[in-house]
Order: sequence, then C-alpha cells, then structure tokens
Amino acid sequence: MDSAPQETDPASTTMKVTGMKVARITERGLPPTIMNAAIKPPTPEKLQVRVLAVGISQQVRNRVDEDHPSSRFYMLPFDPTVDGVVQDEATGDLYYVLPRGPRLLAERLNIPKHEILKLPPNTDPVKIAGLTGAWLPTWALLMGCSGHKVLIVGATTCNGRVGAQIARYLGASEVIGLADDEAALATVHGLTTRALLGNPVDIPKFKGIKFVVDFIGGEAGAEVLDQINQGPLICELKYLPAWGPRGGDPFVVDVNLVIRRRMRVIDPALSVWHLTAPQNVGKLRFAIQMMSMIKVPFDIVAKPMAEVAEVWNHEYFKDLKQVLVLVPSERKVQGDVQLFNNKRRAVGQLTEQPAMNKKRA
Repeated sequence: MDSAPQETDPASTTMKVTGMKVARITERGLPPTIMNAAIKPPTPEKLQVRVLAVGISQQVRNRVDEDHPSSRFYMLPFDPTVDGVVQDEATGDLYYVLPRGPRLLAERLNIPKHEILKLPPNTDPVKIAGLTGAWLPTWALLMGCSGHKVLIVGATTCNGRVGAQIARYLGASEVIGLADDEAALATVHGLTTRALLGNPVDIPKFKGIKFVVDFIGGEAGAEVLDQINQGPLICELKYLPAWGPRGGDPFVVDVNLVIRRRMRVIDPALSVWHLTAPQNVGKLRFAIQMMSMIKVPFDIVAKPMAEVAEVWNHEYFKDLKQVLVLVPSERKVQGDVQLFNNKRRAVGQLTEQPAMNKKRA
C-alpha cells in the first residue's frame, strides 16, 4: 500500500497527532486510494469522532466520474463523499454528518459541532448511511406533494423505489412510476400507476403532473417531459433531475420545453442544502426519523474501507442495484457483508399490485 504525505501542519509539531488511514481520489475516474494521514486533537468548537458508515450514493460517484460536470469543481486529491454516520467514542453517541460537514473517508474526524445531528442510540449506522443519498433529495422536493400527482422516471432504481414510498407517505394523490423493465417495475411498492418507457420513449399522455423526479436523465428524461401535461396548463411542473444511475448522462432540458411546461427545475444538491440548514433542523430530524423506520427497498452492502479500490466499480454498485456503504476496516461483518434486503414490506407500502399501463402504439 502506497503512502502519501501526511496531512499535518508543520507549524503545529508540538501538538499530539494520531496516525490514521484515509481514502482519496488521486485520479479522476478511478476508485479512491488508501493513504496515510494524521489527525490533531480537536479544538473546543469541534468534536473528534470515529467514522462508522459512509454511503456511496450516485452523487458521490458523479463527483469521481471524469466526464461528469460536477467533477471539475474538485482538485486532486479529494474526498467525494457527502454524508455519513459517526460516533463520539467517549460517550458512545451517534451522529449524522450533514452534507455541509467535512468529508468522511477517514478513520476519524474533527468535526464542528453544528455540522452534526444526534441520532437515537438504537440507530443502525449502515442503514442510515445507505439510505440518505436516495432519501433526502426526494424528501426535500416532495414535502409539498400532498394532493398532487408525482411522476418517477426510473422507478426501479434504488432512488426510485425510495421515492415511491416517500410520495405515498406524504400524501400524493397519484404516484406514477416509469421504467424499462416490466417485471422489476411490478415489484416497486407505493406506485398507483405503472408504465413502460419504451425505446424510443412512448408513454401514456399523463396530465396534471405536479412533480417529476428523474433518476435516469439524458434524452429519455427530456422525452418524458415533452410527452406529459399536454394541452392547457393547469399547474406548474416541478422537476428534480436527481442523481440517476446513468451518472455520465447529462440531464437534457430545452429552454423552450421549460417555458412551455411552466417548469421549475430544482437542483437536488440545493434542496438537500436547504433541508439541512440550521433553521430546518426539525424537518431534517423528522425526515431521518421516518427514514430509519422503513424496511429498505433495495440491498445495502457494507464493505471495509480498506477494500474500497476492489469493490468501488462492482457492477451492482455502479448500476445502483445495490448501495455500497464503507465501514471501518476493523469492523466485523458477517462474510464482510452486512445486507439489508427488500424481501420484507416497508412501512406504508401497498399490499396490492396496481395493473400495468400498457405503452401506446
């Protein structure tokens, strides 16, 4: 294992530092590399914590992708992570690290106390870390969906499955799911209507859609937007181009289409940033409380951080058929895998399976 220069300040050589391992992106498009680093004692306004679980969501993967627009904002080497769960070893307390907090691919962190949210003592760190990437952006967008129609593009993705549950729980009048796999679409709980995307895209002419959450992007997402809400405009359309499974595909939204559909395009990063702002701590706490109660509708797999280079590009993680969560290398997990599966029905899920809408000829 190669070493890298320790992240220490030469001016603070009198301070006690502790060696540790971190993971950093050293070349765009490649998995993180394990490196040596050091951590100083925390200052009074900070808390030193042990990192317990870090979710590798699509947003995280987008930051690593050399072809993705977001990657240009980060200078090498960098840590692409967004949020996670940590522990104060002195008290045993668990905390959720807000997206505005420090990056998390390290054994320990010194973290400002205002950038963490205390979690209940019985919280499962792996479950929380594996869900937040899918849960928080969609929750932030759909908080106002009660009584309105919601359309989920890419409903069979991990994010789409979570989005269907959120929309149903928050009182959407109709939850429509689009995907290109009929068998998989039939297994998505929470949907009231199902339809196939088709190739080329050809979907039923849904009307009155208020919210569109797009987990695919590219030309397919644009075609869906062009085919819905035909005729006289009856409502503004809120469009969340979320971090879809095809991370390299741009979200193609024509300006004329935005005007024609009275569309408000919402940045998922900004929506999460707003939800996690200090003035919204009550809303954030409730969102995480609800998230911790559901039965996870997809597989979350925990792997030691030391194996990050080996598991990063596994096809199931890249395609978001499963979500990767990195845990401390010394953590004992059965067979190196801690798995939450989707075989049990989630809180608030439907027991019936609504009929599939057939694609129009």
